[in-house]
Amino acid sequence: MLLVVPFIGQLLGSLPILIAQLVQGINTMTEMSHIDPMDFESYGINLTVGLVLVIIPFLLSLYLFIKLFKPLHERSFMTVINGTRKIRWGRILVGYAIWGVIMAFILVVDFYLNISNYEVQLNFKALIPLALVSMVLIPFQAFYEEILFRGYLAQGIGRLTTNRLAVILIPSVIFALLHGLNPEVEKHGFWVMMPQYFIVAISYALVSVFDDGIELAMGAHAANNTFISVFVVTEGAVFQTDALLKMLDVDHSKELMTVFFASLVFIGTMAFIYKWSFKTLSAKIVNPEKSTPVV
Repeated sequence: MLLVVPFIGQLLGSLPILIAQLVQGINTMTEMSHIDPMDFESYGINLTVGLVLVIIPFLLSLYLFIKLFKPLHERSFMTVINGTRKIRWGRILVGYAIWGVIMAFILVVDFYLNISNYEVQLNFKALIPLALVSMVLIPFQAFYEEILFRGYLAQGIGRLTTNRLAVILIPSVIFALLHGLNPEVEKHGFWVMMPQYFIVAISYALVSVFDDGIELAMGAHAANNTFISVFVVTEGAVFQTDALLKMLDVDHSKELMTVFFASLVFIGTMAFIYKWSFKTLSAKIVNPEKSTPVV
């Protein structure tokens, strides 16, 4: 699952980008090697269409994961979400709403404190289609990553180690390292971006362990990616869109503190709402008895 699904999903899912290049007249290997496949404007692709092309590999990977899971594991795909066959949709909405409010608050405060660092790109003809595409498609990309890391991989590590700290740390490290392939890492530097990825991964892992399910993380991750797609874009970011605002200069030390603050507020708010016990972290995982296949 960890090798075949991402490989096939990314490989086949990248074909539309190749086709788009061919359609735009980039028809030789030499030409293709000299362009950034994610810089859609450089070869005449609308940025919202480009966003759809970026999301396609994740949609395909999620589809493959769902289709292969039951035949290979002989249990319902739903058990990856929280160990049962029922998704708590309300928690996805709560995670989405709370993380979205936190991000909106941070952006509004920073905009008014550093208004000269933002360029307003208000263009309803571009913004409305972008918002619709982002709200519909980006959650699938976020859900796939949460299912893979905070769900599937975390459950496997939990079964092997019976240690909740391992369940939190190991998938978070892998999550951060795999995001090292993002274009912002090349632009800003590995050691600049890794702490931000790791803090976000840890926060999603913590709420998943405390809540005994990944729905809150799914909602928060979807809100995070949708928000940055629609409301604020920076040069070199993985999502290059016609967002409402463009941040001209990125202060990475401030960004790191912002991510840390947002994560603390999110975890604290969820702990208050759901009355979590922090003793959960030290509790050992008890492997369930081998059950009959779920049909």
